[in-house]
Amino acid sequence: MKTKATRQSKAPRQPYDGSKRTRKPRAQPKSSTGGSSQALSSSASTIPSPCMPLRMPMTATGAVMYREICVQHVKTRYPDIEPRNDWELLRMAEVSLQGTQEEIHAILDKQHQDFNDVLGDESEWLVAKALNQYIEPTGLKPLPQETNKYIHICPIPDTKYSIRLFPGSISAAEYCLDFVDRASGEPVNSPFEFELWGIPDPDTPRLGISISMKLRSMERSHGIKQEDILPGHEKFLLRDGQTCVLVRPGKPKIRFTVPVRKHPDTPQAASEDEIVLKLPKTIE
Repeated sequence: MKTKATRQSKAPRQPYDGSKRTRKPRAQPKSSTGGSSQALSSSASTIPSPCMPLRMPMTATGAVMYREICVQHVKTRYPDIEPRNDWELLRMAEVSLQGTQEEIHAILDKQHQDFNDVLGDESEWLVAKALNQYIEPTGLKPLPQETNKYIHICPIPDTKYSIRLFPGSISAAEYCLDFVDRASGEPVNSPFEFELWGIPDPDTPRLGISISMKLRSMERSHGIKQEDILPGHEKFLLRDGQTCVLVRPGKPKIRFTVPVRKHPDTPQAASEDEIVLKLPKTIE
C-alpha cells in the first residue's frame, strides 16, 4: 500500500486549442454506480524497524477503519493465504511477498520476531492502534453499482465505457477517476487510446492552476508498468475543483470539472454575523 501518489508529467504543449470554443453551461454529471486498489494514498508516519518500515496511518476526518482496507487489500494480493494475526494482516497489506504459502509464513515469522525484538511489549499495542484508526484513503474504489452523492458516472460517447469520479481524502481535497464498463459497472484499465490533461479553468484561466499538465495514473506514478497493473485497478488522482480534458484521437475532446466538497470541519458563520453579497461568477 503506497503513500501519497502525485500527479506528474508537466508538458509545455497545450492539449487543444480553445480559442474557437463557445461557452456553454457546465453539464452536471449523473450520480450513479461504482473495488480494488493496487496503489493507495493515505497520510502515514513510520515506526523504525530493522527489517521494514511499519506505516501507521494517522487519524483523519474519514469514514473507513484501516483494518477494513488491509483486509480487502490482503484478499486481493494473497487470495490463498489468510493472515494468522494482526501483525501479519498489517504487514501483508504493505508489501508483496513472493513464494509458496510455507515460504511466505517463514518470512513473516522472521520479520515478526525482528519487530518484537525492537519494540518489545509495545509491538502488539502499536499494531492494534494502526489497524483500528479511521483514515481517509485515496484510491479505494467503490464497488460496482455502488452509488452515493460523491460518485459520478458520465458515459463516454462512441464507447461502451464511462468515466467514474469517486472521492478520496476530503482533507487533502483528493478525487479519483477511473473507467468502468457501462453495462456491468466493473472498473477497467485504459480501455482505449487517450490522454488525460489537467488544464486551467477556461472560465477563470488566471486563477488556480495556470498550466496544462498531462496526467498519469497513480499506478504509473508509483512505477508500475502499464501491463503490470492489475485488471480494473488503474485510477487517476485529481483534486476538488480541477478542470480536466480527455483527449482521444479523431474524437471530440471531453472536458469536465471535478466537484468541490464542503469540508465538514469548516466553521460556518451564523447568518446574523455574516452578509453574503450575490455577485455573478462569470460575466460574458
